[in-house]
Amino acid sequence: MNLDKKTILAFLLIGLVFIFVQSPIYQKLFFPEAYKKQLEARQARPAAMDSLRGTPEQAAADHEEIAATPADSSRSRAEAEALIPERLITIESDLYTAQFSTRGGTLVSWTLKEYKKSENEPVSMLPSGSKGGLALDFYTRDEDTLHTAGYHFNCEAGDSILLSEGDATLRFTRQFDSDQRISKTFTFKNGRYDFDLEVVLENMGSLVADKSYQIVIPNGLESTEKRLGEDMYYAKAAIAAAGRVNKIGKTRGILEKESGSIDWVAVRTKYFAYAVMPQTNKAEYATIIGRELPKSGYTKEKWKKFAVTIGMPLTRENHRDRFTIFIGPMKDELLKSYNLGLEKLMDMGAKIIQPFSVAILWTFKKLHSIIPNYGIVLIIFALLIKIITAPLTQKSTKSMKRMQALAPRMNELKEKYAKDPQRLNEETMKIYKEEGINPMGGCLPILVQMPLLWALYIVFRSTISLRQEGFFWWIKDLSGPDTIFTLPFTIPMYGNTVNVLPILMGLTMILQQKMSITDPKQKAMVYIMPIFMTLLFNSFPSGLNLYYTLFNIISIVHQKYFMGLEEPAPVVVKSKKK
Repeated sequence: MNLDKKTILAFLLIGLVFIFVQSPIYQKLFFPEAYKKQLEARQARPAAMDSLRGTPEQAAADHEEIAATPADSSRSRAEAEALIPERLITIESDLYTAQFSTRGGTLVSWTLKEYKKSENEPVSMLPSGSKGGLALDFYTRDEDTLHTAGYHFNCEAGDSILLSEGDATLRFTRQFDSDQRISKTFTFKNGRYDFDLEVVLENMGSLVADKSYQIVIPNGLESTEKRLGEDMYYAKAAIAAAGRVNKIGKTRGILEKESGSIDWVAVRTKYFAYAVMPQTNKAEYATIIGRELPKSGYTKEKWKKFAVTIGMPLTRENHRDRFTIFIGPMKDELLKSYNLGLEKLMDMGAKIIQPFSVAILWTFKKLHSIIPNYGIVLIIFALLIKIITAPLTQKSTKSMKRMQALAPRMNELKEKYAKDPQRLNEETMKIYKEEGINPMGGCLPILVQMPLLWALYIVFRSTISLRQEGFFWWIKDLSGPDTIFTLPFTIPMYGNTVNVLPILMGLTMILQQKMSITDPKQKAMVYIMPIFMTLLFNSFPSGLNLYYTLFNIISIVHQKYFMGLEEPAPVVVKSKKK
């Protein structure tokens, strides 16, 4: 028994010694030079990469050298790949500036010229340091994965291409063997936010499996707005299949996979989108992985990042696919032009609200084509809505006045049937019928305008047409609050920003309520509702507050100077004695 214990202990000690000898600690302590060289080889040697410079011809020569490396020497090939200098090719368009890398033939940056994050900062669509955009992933014959994002691709184009000189083609090729080749050809047209991608595989049957391959959007989109919280709310990834769009906004532990005939995949922020649309063949599947990461430059705020892949069928040794890639603003007419339902990426509200949102946006654009200032467009729109709703408002006001005239008679009924609520209700409805009064008549204008107000909120908050569109003076962005200063503390239900238009809206509501409510018992309503609306609307877009304020002013003028011209027929107040 003792001998067995000693034997077991001896084996354990031998095992520990063996593990120690194989460990990096042993290597570092007793063979420091060898350990240093090994560590440098394992790492991608970024310092060496930065120090290397070369022409496209030199890069092509390096590329051929790597292609000649035996396929089974995966570590040697990876080390050799890391030594090839990365070259960036810039594409300059009227609408954007983009950069592509020879590392994987991938997209690494995309900056829009017509849109600004702030006064001097253009909108950068991709996160800083993005790598591997539109990279290709393959399954190999030995059940491994070939990630082309780490491979050098040859590109004969120069370092800069100007699309103002005409359409341009950018071609990246990767030679794996004498006749094994992957090529990625990008075609750009000036004045467009999209470009084409053609993927061609030649004689790759012995290397890749006849399953599928993936196109990868690894880093999603960068936040494009100054108010990160709002942008965070709208940040989503989406998969479109058979006319149905599945939007994913959650990030924690999300792995969404959808199989079938995939029309497109996309990621979006509040106003911008990045979409991949297969043209030659439908995709077989698509996946979404969401993460929530700290935003650089912020201490507490976080940003959503979505990694999206689209899986394409691969059944032939020689294979060809074409894609359309869109990276730009979510304008409804622009997204509709693809005839793939890409406009469903936009947030136009619930189904019942969408017709109102679409109609409002269409009206705004039509008016804006004639009038260049959206603030003036809002004034005209408020007048139009007032004209449309004027008959209802007039009917409502008359109904309220007749109700007020009936107040003494209603009070008599309340006293008479104080102990019989059912009888009180019956007698009340009888009087309403006799006098031709609709008790809900006073609520009709409000009920009619509720979907309109909600639709306006959606249009102002989530459509790019009103982004950073100002009116005058302090109103610089109709899609956001008109903040004049920020408080060092937060007021419950109000926030920490002082905005002018919600206060003006509240004051006009008080004035309007005073003209409408004459019953002393309802005087509290003169102030309760306006105060509540001021608190609620404080963080809303200034365009919505401007519209509501203008509408209130127009209503006050209408009520004061036009409604009084038509007095309602007098109500005969008579008490019934039994």
